[in-house]
Amino acid sequence: MPSCNGAPAEAWQHTIPQLSFSSEIILNPMLALSALHLHAHSPDDAMVGIALQRYFGRALAHHRHALSDTTQGSSAEQLWLSAVVLCHMCWLLEHRKPPHNAAYEFPVRAFKLLEGVGILFAQKHVQGYGWQGDENLPQVIADEELPIASRMQLYELEEDLEYLFREFNVLAMPDAERHIYLEAREYVLYHYRAFYSGVDATTLQRFIVYMVVRCQASYRDMLQSHDPLAMALMARMLVMLNEIDYAWWANGRGEYEVVEQDVRGICQLMPDELRWTMDWPWRVLERDILLRR
Repeated sequence: MPSCNGAPAEAWQHTIPQLSFSSEIILNPMLALSALHLHAHSPDDAMVGIALQRYFGRALAHHRHALSDTTQGSSAEQLWLSAVVLCHMCWLLEHRKPPHNAAYEFPVRAFKLLEGVGILFAQKHVQGYGWQGDENLPQVIADEELPIASRMQLYELEEDLEYLFREFNVLAMPDAERHIYLEAREYVLYHYRAFYSGVDATTLQRFIVYMVVRCQASYRDMLQSHDPLAMALMARMLVMLNEIDYAWWANGRGEYEVVEQDVRGICQLMPDELRWTMDWPWRVLERDILLRR
């Protein structure tokens, strides 16, 4: 699991398991998370699927009750940690493989829940933890200090993005719209630079999954409305997950696999005349482009 959005690693290893013994607000999300992990490995086990639905339903019910509880019966820490577990569950549940012939949709509910976790963190003044939305960007090294192969790949990505922006005539767009795209492009470029700078996988995973939270709220709205350029930028970020160490909470598994499903889904949502915008991420996914650092 991630480092709890910036909190020490012992939050997952000790704090959350220990609190679950005394707090049903945390116990049910932990049981639901365990059932989800087991279901990802045993998708044909009907009892595990039932357990997942039951515990996740209970977790949501207890969490909603705690949010509306004006008596403050639940501590800010318990409510916060419950929200953290639930939002990571939602990321995977929203990526569950859709039924045959069902249309793909972005995991918008997961994005909204991630935003809600940030709001909850600020409102409850949770002590001893950090919100990933406030985490400092990873350190990168100057381009000229990168290995030649890494520098060339980064240059190819920059060219790909410049071509995208020329074709969509981004510079001629109204200021507000142009700034949303420019910010998203810089986010993608910065984290590929971080990838080639040797930033560790756990840090990169957080910034990839939380891209929508770190960018402007209007960027999420663009994804929800299937904006082609916004989707193309997101796809370029997502494929990096397959090029770093695997993490179940981010990459998913089986019916809950993230990267390939998202990239294929985005391709389906693209108008036929704009499918070319997915060439670069698709080539990474198909291993025609091997990202090396």
